[in-house]
Amino acid sequence: MKASYFGSMGYSERNKLPAIWPTPPVYTDSQTSVQSYQDGMEECEFAEEMGFEWISFSEHHYSGRIPTGTPSIMAAAVAERCKKVTIALLGHLLPLNNPVRIAEEVALLDNLTNGRVVAGFLRGTPNEDQVYSVNPAEGRGRLLEGMDLILKALTEPQPFSWEGRYYQFRTIAVWPRPVQQPLPPVVVGTRSDDTIRYAAEHRLGLGVSFLPVDQTAVITDKYRAWCEEAGWTPGPDNIVYRGSIYLAETDELANDWLDNLTRSRPGPNIPLRRTVAEAIQAARSGTNFDLRGLVAGSPEGDVVGNSLGINFLGGPDTVAKQIKEFHDRCGVGVIDLPFQQNTVDHRGVMKEIEIFGKRVIPQIREF
Repeated sequence: MKASYFGSMGYSERNKLPAIWPTPPVYTDSQTSVQSYQDGMEECEFAEEMGFEWISFSEHHYSGRIPTGTPSIMAAAVAERCKKVTIALLGHLLPLNNPVRIAEEVALLDNLTNGRVVAGFLRGTPNEDQVYSVNPAEGRGRLLEGMDLILKALTEPQPFSWEGRYYQFRTIAVWPRPVQQPLPPVVVGTRSDDTIRYAAEHRLGLGVSFLPVDQTAVITDKYRAWCEEAGWTPGPDNIVYRGSIYLAETDELANDWLDNLTRSRPGPNIPLRRTVAEAIQAARSGTNFDLRGLVAGSPEGDVVGNSLGINFLGGPDTVAKQIKEFHDRCGVGVIDLPFQQNTVDHRGVMKEIEIFGKRVIPQIREF
């Protein structure tokens, strides 16, 4: 089993940010922001040193907690510092983007890293539809058509045109071609049946985020069954799980941290404003679905429950056992971990990376 470090690049004073989305730009101090990115890149370098085999990035907008609106830029910067790890774009929010541009970015990064890129395609959280004024009702269709277009753009050796429902291009000829042939590995981040089946039928990987193990197992069971129908068996790198973590030297210290967090309740996720959430969900589903008590913050493109959201908590042995459960019950082969909790500073993140590298990675490599 492989460990992946999620480079969220959070603003270092994120504990002082208001618990709303979008984060008002007035809270940004340029000197602090510059240092925050430097800290984040140092964390990525240290993660590679400690034995993490992947470093991942996600597209999120208007957030001080995951300020990586253009993840390809962040990935390119880190790839120059980290020369061995896989660079995983988990990933681009396809309904918000030009699919041809995404294909070009993936191919370029694969060349810059000499074939170390994993691409990821996501629907996006409900609040982010409004970033570029995307019609929420079109999101699923844009995702599916966008994936079709990107896969063709990365593999077609001759120029071609595209006439789809959402995208029309007279000429497409992505240059350069990816180093990895026929294309870099692709992970589809989803929990919806249509996109789970899409990943299985196209022999792509599956990404699931922040759900408990029982709910994750339902999704991965469907995926593996549909992979079998499609005539192939997913490998260890094909099932990726992202789960929030707090790791300490002992279970007692980790539980003390959680107790303090519970009392202060800063929350690791970003609540949606109720009116925005209800309007977007109504547009998607045609119903008056009430999103009170839900928060946006799942990088895999859905809404997650209003909880503290910690999937892995404890000392090294406890966290290793918790990760093993996802491996044994869900077939997870890559565990992607965001260590930047609101109340954990740069020094604390570095300490967690060190503990994980020295005392957890040797255990999970045996799974």
